[in-house]
Amino acid sequence: MRASLEMTQGREALAGIMATRPTESAEWNEAQNRFQFVDRLLVECLGWQRPDIEVEEHDALGGYSDYSLGRKAVLEAKREATLFELPPGKSLIRKLPSLLAYSKDLSSAAKQVIPYCAMRGAHVAVICNGPQLIVFQAFVPGGSPLEGECYVFDGFESYLENFTLLWKLLSPEGVQENQAYTLLSVHRNPRIPPKAAISIPEPHKYRYRSNFQENVRSLSSLLLEEIEDNPDLKSSFYGECYIPLEANNRHLLMSKNIIEARYRRVAGDGMTPSALDEVTVVDAGNSIQFSDPSIGSHGARPIVVVGDIGVGKTSFFENLFQSLSGVEKSSTYFVHLNLGLKATLTEDIKGFILDEIPSVLKKQYEIDIFEDRFVRSIYHQDLQDFATGVRGRLKDLDPAQFERDKIEFLSMKVDRRDEHLRKSLAHLVFGRNKQIILVLDNADQRSFQVQQETFLIAQEFAANRAMLVFVALRPSTFYQSKTSGSLAAYQNKLLTISPPPADEVIQKRILFAIRVATGEVAPGSLTSIRLHLNSVVHFLRATSRSIRSNDQIKLFLSNISGGNTRAVVELITGFFGSPNVDSNRIVELEEKTHSYKIPLHEFTKHALLGDYAYFNSQSSQVACNVYDVYLADPREHFLSHLIVAFLSSNTGYVDNDGFVSGSVILRELAKQRFVPEQIAMATRRLASKRLIETPHAHYREIPVPEEHGIDDHYFRATSVGIYHIRHWCGSFAFLDAMSTDTPIFSEKQRGEVVEEAASFRIEHRYKKTLAFRSYLEEQWNLADIAADYYDFPGVLKSQEGTFESVRGPAERSAASSANGRNDYRPQKGR
Repeated sequence: MRASLEMTQGREALAGIMATRPTESAEWNEAQNRFQFVDRLLVECLGWQRPDIEVEEHDALGGYSDYSLGRKAVLEAKREATLFELPPGKSLIRKLPSLLAYSKDLSSAAKQVIPYCAMRGAHVAVICNGPQLIVFQAFVPGGSPLEGECYVFDGFESYLENFTLLWKLLSPEGVQENQAYTLLSVHRNPRIPPKAAISIPEPHKYRYRSNFQENVRSLSSLLLEEIEDNPDLKSSFYGECYIPLEANNRHLLMSKNIIEARYRRVAGDGMTPSALDEVTVVDAGNSIQFSDPSIGSHGARPIVVVGDIGVGKTSFFENLFQSLSGVEKSSTYFVHLNLGLKATLTEDIKGFILDEIPSVLKKQYEIDIFEDRFVRSIYHQDLQDFATGVRGRLKDLDPAQFERDKIEFLSMKVDRRDEHLRKSLAHLVFGRNKQIILVLDNADQRSFQVQQETFLIAQEFAANRAMLVFVALRPSTFYQSKTSGSLAAYQNKLLTISPPPADEVIQKRILFAIRVATGEVAPGSLTSIRLHLNSVVHFLRATSRSIRSNDQIKLFLSNISGGNTRAVVELITGFFGSPNVDSNRIVELEEKTHSYKIPLHEFTKHALLGDYAYFNSQSSQVACNVYDVYLADPREHFLSHLIVAFLSSNTGYVDNDGFVSGSVILRELAKQRFVPEQIAMATRRLASKRLIETPHAHYREIPVPEEHGIDDHYFRATSVGIYHIRHWCGSFAFLDAMSTDTPIFSEKQRGEVVEEAASFRIEHRYKKTLAFRSYLEEQWNLADIAADYYDFPGVLKSQEGTFESVRGPAERSAASSANGRNDYRPQKGR
């Protein structure tokens, strides 16, 4: 909704109405008041357009409202003769209970308009008798709408004097943005309590690793992350570590149907992509063929492979080549160009590709497309035509000049780099009976313009049917390009790739890393650091055993990464040598017992804190504080939980792909007495942190302006969000971390948390976390949330064991301190 005029024009129109108002207007009845003033105020002064105003709209209770403004505010008009008696005072902000007690007419009008608002889902009520206009909240979370504050415009002069505020509250944009409700909320709840983190001297304190932890971190990064790029190990790595696409992710907290529908809407035009686990490579002699007949080895268009960041697109391409038989490999040139890694320093993406393909052919296959014999073989027919042309007579008259002319002729051919490269590739395919696989990977890590150019280059290479061309894109960039970019003009074969089970990925990588570190694989590759790997091997073995034997760790890794294989590898790599994990102790226990199992809370502690001493918005790449609030409403501690739970519930609102519209979310959470601003802000935050998602990664990868509501988008829960609300949010480690990052509205429990906020001692952390959990239980009971799809007390009960495991050490530490054996208490912030 947009106003049909500017604010200054509206004020001038109001002044004109005031100047011409008849002296007998005090006798206006309700209908006259509406016709003579309210209609004109809304349309001529506040810029409302008549299609956005509904009048005398009946509801299911038999009542009807005078004006419904964009279905977000209801205005009740009264006769001008019914002036409301108001207590003395000229403030625009007044206490509503005092006004209602002073004026029976106003009290009656307020009680009349509130049901109208409730039946229409409007959160703002307006009462106007002509010279007086009152604006108040028709819906208050956890309270009565007849309490709190209201805006009072008392007299036509007040309208003019405070027209800027009137415009802000009741213009179409103001009502659409719910400005009146938001501003009144500030007065009703003056401020959100400060987080306990403000009592910590250094709440964003970075924890530095010891030399031992630094060594463990560096070596584990080499063994777990960098190893796949080692040319001496690449073949062995993919042979042992690659997870088939059809692998079943048993620990993912999502239905199989939702997993299968992961990318169904990615094209945005009804096009249904094929999943790579349904498109297999079949035996075809010395060439690659696919079970899907629409994918040819020499198609005229590139194959677009779509998958979220870190899902394993690069691994798929590498494994595609590594899995070929010896005969197939010998007849295949695999050219994998990582545009995110190698082309970041150039904006001339075409020049980079034209240079890089010949470079790969020369380095890996000893094919020099600029070598004289190769060039002459490509242009053999052209040279024959040259010899029969006009200059051909020089062959007998001046052989030396003839050779110089041929060299110049060939040089001109080679200088046309794009054409020469295409002819060279075609010669390798058709002249030497080779197949070429060209992969343009990670273009989506570059600017949108680079992505468009990359696709057009791929289209050009594929057009001559000389090779199999893949282009890898994320769903968000594919969607943007399909709707407004280069892909809009083409109908390409679209394949999607789903993530492999995270626990299996880590298990295989760790086992392979152990074999490399102990010299069982490529013994010469790490000779220079072999003597320093002993501690890392112990850590690797303990980690592998822990994951293999603990289903809770498998559940955590599979879900918290949200299908981002790269993220889970980085998480485990960071865990090795984390300053929040006692790496030295783990190594010592493993050396001593050869059977140590690392508990789940060690993994989650690193996932929550990273390299920081306390939780903050930058400390974790995977954790979201689902207890944080936007407005000063303690019920909002549970709003994020309810959104994720509603989206993951088996309601009739979920479509076949698992999505629910934003308007349905707004309606459902309004039933729980949350206001649109709260719901929209929580939804945006959840989407940006990947606890929920849209079909095309809006909010997370495609920015959405803050003024845009959530009504235009569809959402579904992710495994990240489901794990947060069903498991993580009730655990000791999570509540311990969030206790200092969450506003606590109870002074007593806030004081208990603040008192121990900076301490690292286990008995202090246990006390602080118990107080925070008790606070949340109390607030849940007070909130009176009637949502059968979420059981918060049940989540806390399911995680009671995480508190039990801490209670013993906490009690022993407290007893030890009381007996004087250890009276050390870390300084705040240490």
